[in-house]
Amino acid sequence: MKILRHVWQMMRQNRLFTAIYIFGTALAIATVTVIAVIFWAKVAPVYPEYQRDKTTYLQFSLLEHNNEGWMSSGRLSYDAIHNQLADLRNAKVKSAVYDDWEDHYIQSMTGEDDFKATAKPTDTSFFDIYTFKFLAGKPFSDADFESGLPVAVITDKTARKAFGPTPYSELIGCEISLDFRKYKISGIVKEGTPTEFWSYGNIYYPYTTIRGYEKSESPWLGNYELIIIYDDLDDLRAEIENIVSRYNNSTEQYTLSLFNQPVSHTEYVLGSQGRRGNFSLLGFISDFAGLLLCLLLVPALNLSGMIAGRMRGRSSEMGLRKSFGATPGTLMAQVLWENLILTLLGGILGFGFAYIALKCGITEFLNDDIDKVSVVTDEMIMAPAIFAFTFAVCAILNLMSALIPAYRSLRRPIVQSLKEK
Repeated sequence: MKILRHVWQMMRQNRLFTAIYIFGTALAIATVTVIAVIFWAKVAPVYPEYQRDKTTYLQFSLLEHNNEGWMSSGRLSYDAIHNQLADLRNAKVKSAVYDDWEDHYIQSMTGEDDFKATAKPTDTSFFDIYTFKFLAGKPFSDADFESGLPVAVITDKTARKAFGPTPYSELIGCEISLDFRKYKISGIVKEGTPTEFWSYGNIYYPYTTIRGYEKSESPWLGNYELIIIYDDLDDLRAEIENIVSRYNNSTEQYTLSLFNQPVSHTEYVLGSQGRRGNFSLLGFISDFAGLLLCLLLVPALNLSGMIAGRMRGRSSEMGLRKSFGATPGTLMAQVLWENLILTLLGGILGFGFAYIALKCGITEFLNDDIDKVSVVTDEMIMAPAIFAFTFAVCAILNLMSALIPAYRSLRRPIVQSLKEK
């Protein structure tokens, strides 16, 4: 409490210094917090992708014709998903998603224009991998999937667009039109964000309702992507590599490559997005730490200059306290605590700036190589890890800006300090 009263008095006596210090700190911390939230939204367990740490993806395949000299790449085929990769011992849960690369539109029941929708033709296991919050109804069943019945799970935002303010419970069993085909609504879920690329959709329905869903142009090549929950990723990769080797040894016509897949979620969003290469999480963290230090260096130098000027004005005070027995360590701790409190005030303001910027869509203006996030939720921003990160940044910025000028000021002889005003 004593240090807080002292800081409060100092803030009242040095209002201009306090305002510039806090505002400068806030801008620096807002910048790094925005970047941290962007990366956190990509890798952290957030709705509905709470199993990201155990999720891996198998997305691409390359098939080379040995005799004719051509090669082709694409998604996986139905045969590859349901025969070649059907009995993966190291997969706890696996789900296939059909990707036809086409635009889809839902016909509104309120008389409004058709609206574009992200459609996810998938299977029932999809809802075991992703923990959707059902506001009404339930997922389509295994029987619905096996029979190819036109049933669908839609999101709450899709329901509002298509049906207006109708209670969700009243929509269960109603029909929704996707590309002028009717689907019976089995459930309504809370919608995620486009950040969750693999789980995000506006409407989910069985891919068995698609005409020709079993067909493919060639072995292994088709329209499917495979999502897998694993126990041991190395064992899963070894098992899939053995499957590829057995296939290549069984035929002289083709040579198959899966680009060293599957890739973990972290590798996918921070690395090569589908092709496992030399991605290193430790290397990425080192690069991010370097970026963080660069972003903090300029404000730290500016604040350090301000603190150095202020310490020169306090030289007589420090000299007087040293003459009454205060040790340099005690005085150093006081200066660091004073500046840490100011830095924390700037951190709180900076976190507020970051929150407003993120909710106002600042991510839309960032480079695509850094961010493809269009919506950031409170769950992503208010995560305990983000609060801890913001506090750590405050502490680092405090040390970078205050330690050197305080040390240089306090090592002066008492007589010299008492002479300065």
